[in-house]
Amino acid sequence: MRILIISALAVLSTGCSWILGDNQALSYLSAEEAAETRVPEGMTLNTYDRFPVPELEGNPGPGDEFRIPVPDALALTEQPSEPTSLSDFKRELNPRFVRDGAGTLTLLIDARFALAWARVADALTATDVRMTDLNRSIGTYFLELPNPAAAEDDRSWWGRLWGEKIDPVLPYQLKMVEAGEGVYLTLLADAETLAAEDLTRDLLSQVKNQIEK
Repeated sequence: MRILIISALAVLSTGCSWILGDNQALSYLSAEEAAETRVPEGMTLNTYDRFPVPELEGNPGPGDEFRIPVPDALALTEQPSEPTSLSDFKRELNPRFVRDGAGTLTLLIDARFALAWARVADALTATDVRMTDLNRSIGTYFLELPNPAAAEDDRSWWGRLWGEKIDPVLPYQLKMVEAGEGVYLTLLADAETLAAEDLTRDLLSQVKNQIEK
């Protein structure tokens, strides 16, 4: 009850004119200029115009100091276009194995990111590797590769039934990074872990062979 009373008083104190229908907030829009104040005879009233408005003839405009500067025309420079023929792809990609500064095995491709991204995607499609997704913005192909542990599982039927399940495939990420005049490919087990080197070499070899065809 106390809260309701306080709320009602707050409304009345801030909006009495709205509630009672005597809102004079916009009355100035229809106000007329009043006559000058008359001073009784014998009395002097010292006044001055606090904000005088100068008399101007016509409309002089904003003047030069208010002109908005016009920017210079944009100069466009032609960029060399990337090759589009199949023969150019073979000649310029030049896929080869190199090791980065940390000694990680990578596949170097002499091409810009856009061209290399499309060619590697085509190469993966031509292999038996299953690509589940790809994200160009982060330069990653999401793959599924056979799990070596599943191929080497020699447990009996009962051992497999009651033992720990071994997934037949595992998720991997093929990462593409642009550096200098080319791109580097490396295989990751997850976002922070490199895949085994023998598995990396096997996958990158398949990609390399497809690009060179």
